[in-house]
Amino acid sequence: MPVLIQRVLAAAAFALALLIGVWLSNKFPRESAARVQVLRAGERDADSARAKLAQDRAELEHGDDAYVGHLAQLAATWGLPAPTRAELEAPLVHAVELVDAVALQPGAAWTGTHVRVTAVVERVTYKHQGVTVAANHTIARVENIGTVPVAYLVRASSAERGRCEVRGSRMHNANALRPGEVADMVLCAGSGSVRLEHVEVLEVSEFQQRLLSQVSPRALGADDITAGAHQPIEAVEPCIGMNAQTLAAMVRDGTTTWADVADYFARHDCHRDAMPGGYTRVRPPADAAG
Repeated sequence: MPVLIQRVLAAAAFALALLIGVWLSNKFPRESAARVQVLRAGERDADSARAKLAQDRAELEHGDDAYVGHLAQLAATWGLPAPTRAELEAPLVHAVELVDAVALQPGAAWTGTHVRVTAVVERVTYKHQGVTVAANHTIARVENIGTVPVAYLVRASSAERGRCEVRGSRMHNANALRPGEVADMVLCAGSGSVRLEHVEVLEVSEFQQRLLSQVSPRALGADDITAGAHQPIEAVEPCIGMNAQTLAAMVRDGTTTWADVADYFARHDCHRDAMPGGYTRVRPPADAAG
């Protein structure tokens, strides 16, 4: 073989060996780094799985303690005493105070044991089709006249015009009132009487009043205008993602009741707990037996 060809082949072999060496020198670190990433990812997944398992076991073994502890922390953020287990489990006083509808002329009032409802006609400013309008409205003014906070359900409408889809609103706590607190339920644009149809209450504690104030009024059966006017006096964080429409539909079709929903959220934080299907309010032993 000519010397020149031998030299060319030797040079080519040397260049090929050099390229292979460079490729291998880079290949091993790449594979090593990839293996490290895989191992680290596996470790993270394992750590996550272990943490989730520990959390699940803790909730299974200490679920009640976690529940009470969470509510105690929530009470502390509101500057209220921590509720005891006995308080959280105790039946709430429930009363249906009005079943047969009554008509209230402007200025007239109906008084129950826990709340007073007064028919009022006052000007309310609202927007209709992009235009700001100030007009007289028929209002049901609900006042807690008792000595304890109450969750309340007041169904009312305009005696002359029924349920009005277009109307203004006034900000109020649409779910629960403290003693002396007032809620203006705006019923209809125009002057007229109030048709008071139903009044129902649950006696609650100061802490439970705050719990209920977080809940979307839609979950308790309120319409969109009333829900949009919900504004508790005390600072609470509303529960945005809760299944309010589902609960409202269940109340409408009789699957559950307003009292059941109010009772549940007087005992649970709606940011953390969803009302399970089939839940019914806690009743005194005599009522439960009946």
